[in-house]
Amino acid sequence: MSLPDLFVERLRAIVPQNRFDHVIQTFAEPKAVGFRINTLRTTPDMVLDELRTLGLTPESVEGVQGAFVVPAEQRIRLLESGPALREAIYVQNISSQLPPLILDPKPGDRVLDLCAAPGSKTRQIACLMEDMGKIIAVEKVRKRFYKLKANVVDQGSTIVQPFLGSGTAYWHREPEAFDRVLVDAPCSTEGRFRADDSETTRYWSKRKIKEMQSKQRKLLFAGIQALKPGGTLVYSTCTFAPEENEIVVSKALKTFGEAVELTSAGLDTLDERQIQGPLRAWNDRAFSPLASEALRVLPDGVFEAFFVACFAKHESTLRT
Repeated sequence: MSLPDLFVERLRAIVPQNRFDHVIQTFAEPKAVGFRINTLRTTPDMVLDELRTLGLTPESVEGVQGAFVVPAEQRIRLLESGPALREAIYVQNISSQLPPLILDPKPGDRVLDLCAAPGSKTRQIACLMEDMGKIIAVEKVRKRFYKLKANVVDQGSTIVQPFLGSGTAYWHREPEAFDRVLVDAPCSTEGRFRADDSETTRYWSKRKIKEMQSKQRKLLFAGIQALKPGGTLVYSTCTFAPEENEIVVSKALKTFGEAVELTSAGLDTLDERQIQGPLRAWNDRAFSPLASEALRVLPDGVFEAFFVACFAKHESTLRT
């Protein structure tokens, strides 16, 4: 088994040359298992002590608040452990935990999660808010919506209101009503490809990337329209494709002008080898210097590939 030739060709143009071989290797190597602790039900010390008693070896992840990992070979034992069965922990890749941390929700905030299912980031946001405030969690696919509802109930959060409907349209219900908005957009999921599993790349193509880009632009537009002036929005994907990352962000900056800007994602606590700045251009198309604060997280066996951009909104955009 191998990765698609076109994907590898594109990846070589995206990833720094001195990191390319290492990144390619991660698609074939076992991944450490990331997880969070459900602080609405328990404390980290209690859970970690119990896991160690069971013979597991959890370690904290430097620079990522509340994140822990166990080796890949301990995955089944972790999922079958008491803390997992009683929802005291939630298995979630470390990179996936970054967007809520960058969003930095506070107790009492009103938060909109526009692409919420299956609920991993929604649950994390509820913990960061100490279950005080309000989270509207939007999902348009019925089956995924019910999975989202079940996950929220299992966690024990009382502030999450799941909403079955289109994320691109929700802002019409509550324009500029949210302190913080998360747009963890559906994408081509290149960061989750596996060289030994052809199913992970089966539907990938340049056409798929363009299809995702169209959805992402609409979702980011909707998220900005739902955000209060003075609020924060985080846009993220788990893909390498510039069409889904820098191009989407650049389009939003051009559309909304001085009403929004990119601010630092605040990931300076991570190893500098883990972080890559945004591309300056792609296929002879130059990106706006205003997009320079966006960041890529490079995979390394603990972190998956991720792209994050943090927007600050300065004034109303409802006339845009």
